[in-house]
Amino acid sequence: MYAPSTGAPFRVQPGRWPLHFLAHEPTLRLFFCVGACWFMALRPSSISKLAVIGFGLVIVPLVLVIVSVTISIAHFAEQGQVSILRAVAMSDAANRMNNAVRSMERYGLQYTVLQDQALLVLYDQSFTEYKKSSARFAAAGPSPVDRRRLQRLADHLAHARQMLPLVSLGGNRSALESDFSRASAEAQHLQSDVNEGISTEVAKLGTRALAIKRLTIVEVLLVLPLSIAFAILFIVLITRPIRRLDQAVSGLGDGDLETPIAVQGPRDIASLGDRLEWLRNRLNALEAAKLHFLRQLSHELKTPLTAIREGAELLQEDLGHELGADEQQEIVHIVRDNSLRLQRLIEDLLRFSLAEGPVGAGMVQDISLTAVVEDLLLSYKPSLRSKSLHLVTELADVRVRGHEDRLRTICDNLLSNGVKFSPQNATIRVYLQVQDGQAVLDVQDEGPGVAPEEREKIFDILYRGEASEAGKIEGSGLGLAIAREYVLSYGGSLELLDKETPGACFRLRLPLTDHIASHGAYRADLGGLRNHTVAAPPQHRDPQAR
Repeated sequence: MYAPSTGAPFRVQPGRWPLHFLAHEPTLRLFFCVGACWFMALRPSSISKLAVIGFGLVIVPLVLVIVSVTISIAHFAEQGQVSILRAVAMSDAANRMNNAVRSMERYGLQYTVLQDQALLVLYDQSFTEYKKSSARFAAAGPSPVDRRRLQRLADHLAHARQMLPLVSLGGNRSALESDFSRASAEAQHLQSDVNEGISTEVAKLGTRALAIKRLTIVEVLLVLPLSIAFAILFIVLITRPIRRLDQAVSGLGDGDLETPIAVQGPRDIASLGDRLEWLRNRLNALEAAKLHFLRQLSHELKTPLTAIREGAELLQEDLGHELGADEQQEIVHIVRDNSLRLQRLIEDLLRFSLAEGPVGAGMVQDISLTAVVEDLLLSYKPSLRSKSLHLVTELADVRVRGHEDRLRTICDNLLSNGVKFSPQNATIRVYLQVQDGQAVLDVQDEGPGVAPEEREKIFDILYRGEASEAGKIEGSGLGLAIAREYVLSYGGSLELLDKETPGACFRLRLPLTDHIASHGAYRADLGGLRNHTVAAPPQHRDPQAR
């Protein structure tokens, strides 16, 4: 027999964890990295990172099994190679020693009979071959038993070499034969031990191969469910917020605006959930605004319709001409005024619906905003005279791109508000000029102004302020809403300026065209109205600084 190799053999200790290589420091660091990835997965920044982390946690256990099996097989192959090389070396050395011992026995006994020096030379050559084989055998790492046997073999051969000259001179031949017989027996025992050791090592290699097979099966059975569990977990983590988003969108599509939307998951998915919650709140606000609009609209339509119906019923009942001509004329005026009011309301509603639609590019053209304002001021000549209003204008020659009817509607709403809310003998100021590459139109009156709490509401549809209600000034409540929608469609702005003096000042801003005339003096011929026209300033003039 021969001793096992000095390298650590591969063994599976009873009760030892199958992933035995986890005791190594690099593997522990790898597991710490996996744990860190798991904590990152609790709140990753994006769905893609969550997918990558999930993929990593599914793959890592399988990779660990592959690494474990690879290490085991590599160790097994290394040990098997070492064992085979040692077995071959020891078997060859033992066989050569056995042959050398038999040769020495034959040459030695022949020499004692023939006294031929050539036989003694052959004996010494066989002895030299024996010593070389013995050295190789000893270097291969035999067992302690074989070392002792090898030592006895060397002693017998040494004693036999000493006996050769004596036997040739008539010494005891039987002692020499006994030494050769014992040496041959020891050599044969060594050969048998080597063969037995090879068989034992082959059996051990088979046992180790079976242990690796069992270890691989155990590790796969342990790790495969873990990988499947990770896969299921991350499928749920990825698909659950997506399903929640789908449910939220479906709910919004089905009109469910009451259920709050809260999506847990990666930050980008949670952000989408927040945007959907914002959309839900926005839709709720729009729904409330729509209901409010419908209630106001029904009231606005009902009032003139009721007056028209009652007037018609009075005329229908007066078939016997009980009402006088003056009373009939009054009823006719009421019916006519309310029908006109109803017509204006319907037209304003149509304009507002058009204002919320896309701006058509077919009718967009270069428009002289100055000419539009001038024409509107001329149309308000009767109203200005009837209220003895003073008009101050500073109009630069300004051109913009847009639809003429829409631009006229915008300016008309601003000017009509100034005329309607101005008291007798008041002053209306209209400034049109260029500032920062934009056309700027300011319309300022000396009326009751706008209360601070109404500054934003006046641009809402069907809203009429306290000044309008208290003063019984008729209006549809759509004028400023239509004007602002038109202005926004052109990329401009419409705002109510803060001012300390009485009245309101609206400012309109519109982008200029590429063809802007000189900003020289412009005098509007307003047909004899009390108009004070001055040269348009090169820079913007504050309408409050008067």
